Amino acid sequence: MFLTACRVPNWLPTALLMLAMWGAERALAQTVDGVEARAVVARRMVDALANSPEVLTARAGLRTAEADVDSADYAAYPRVDLGMSGSNGESPSRNNPASTVDSRLSASLKYTVWDFGRTSAKKQAVALARQSALMRLDQSKEQFLRQLFVAYLQVSRYELLVEVGRDSRAALEELERLESRRVRLGGAGITDARVAASRLALSMNKSLQFEQSLQDARLKLDALLGEPLPVQGLPPMQVPKAWLALERADLASESDRSATLRAQRLNVDQARADLEAEESARYPAVELTFIKRYEYPGGFSEKARVGLQVSMGSSAALEALARVERSASRLETEEQKLATLRRELRQKTLSGWQRQLLSGQRVTLLSSAAGESDAVVDARRKLNLAGRETTLALLDAQVEANNTLIDWVQAIYDMRVGEVELAGDTGRLLPEEGHEVPWLMTLFTDEDYRRDVRTRLTMARASEPAQRQGHPAPVSLAGVPSFRIGLTVAPGAVSASDATGSASNVTFFRIEVKPFEVSAGSW
Repeated sequence: MFLTACRVPNWLPTALLMLAMWGAERALAQTVDGVEARAVVARRMVDALANSPEVLTARAGLRTAEADVDSADYAAYPRVDLGMSGSNGESPSRNNPASTVDSRLSASLKYTVWDFGRTSAKKQAVALARQSALMRLDQSKEQFLRQLFVAYLQVSRYELLVEVGRDSRAALEELERLESRRVRLGGAGITDARVAASRLALSMNKSLQFEQSLQDARLKLDALLGEPLPVQGLPPMQVPKAWLALERADLASESDRSATLRAQRLNVDQARADLEAEESARYPAVELTFIKRYEYPGGFSEKARVGLQVSMGSSAALEALARVERSASRLETEEQKLATLRRELRQKTLSGWQRQLLSGQRVTLLSSAAGESDAVVDARRKLNLAGRETTLALLDAQVEANNTLIDWVQAIYDMRVGEVELAGDTGRLLPEEGHEVPWLMTLFTDEDYRRDVRTRLTMARASEPAQRQGHPAPVSLAGVPSFRIGLTVAPGAVSASDATGSASNVTFFRIEVKPFEVSAGSW
């Protein structure tokens, strides 16, 4: 028996390796959809919120504020001091020198009886500082969620725009191909073909811009989440309508719900408490003291002393006055910040509320315009097939329909982003601690606002140009002569000599002869 050695092609190992890598990648990139996809996205958002640097920094600041509260509480307790000292030396006698040892132990207990309200003001200030740290934590959560939701909507926006751009590009490519064929057949000038190519290039450029924007939006979303989402398509996100059922008269009070405004209000209260504490520090504090001293060797013990201690130096008084002025300036600054922030938030809330009213009208208007544009394209396509409309006119209608569809998509997502901004300005983008996943699930709805756009795209694909379906597409050409055939009509028999009757007895039939092109598949 002889074994025949077969030579393995050089490309086979590489192909098998690439196939294995592709299979592994497909196995790792298992995708989910539907309700499970919404749950996966919600859990990823919760993990990103808990591990975001902004939230972790705010939590560290909260721990610092809580430590300051403990320190202020300890300052109100009695203070215990314990001191020890020791020394050795020689007696002052030269003739009889002797070494000596001196040791002392002293203990004292002090309690502030009256400090003109400084301790209580300090405790109030640090308590307000802790509440302000809590508000800053809520503010960081709100800002992160707002940024995350906007990035999510931007990815969904450009995914849909890329779909629109690809369909528009395919339609324009078909029309440009028809116009180029007409040029080759002599039915149109080279200028018309260049116009069609130019408009196709503009459409391709817009499509490439959408793809670039989609990549940028995905990178930003992945950076906020920490890793890409393992879902096939992003579930639609929309702020519940009940959150935005606002009246114009309630906008001022709704803007006060903002975590940013509440945190600034606490900053003002904290600055006011610090000012009261510094004003109280201008006066000396009265302290009750208890002091006991014991000396060794000798066993001497000093009698315990109990008394009141009041101390104030000139340098301390001058420094207290400077601190009071600094605290007063800080209070004024915080009050002006609060007034500015309140004005900006109320103006922003009112602007966002009005923008949402107009956005709904804009979406409805552009949806109707998109339907009308599609009807115009369909009508001109039929006229073009009948030879009564030029391809350039059909091209103009297609470009207009594409632009209207893009504007419609932009209006839809401008409305969604505006809803997120308005919900953040009114303090509604703040989930309860420990209930983040159910709260996020309310933002993912079964109603897909992208369905109408995709349905219109599907309908546009169904009504393709006739050239793709194998039907003839007549094209009228200028300069083609017409032929007229005259027939003589007589009541009786017509002889050869009677064939030249008068013009009143002659009926003319006009026959228009126009060439047309037929694709190979229609023969």
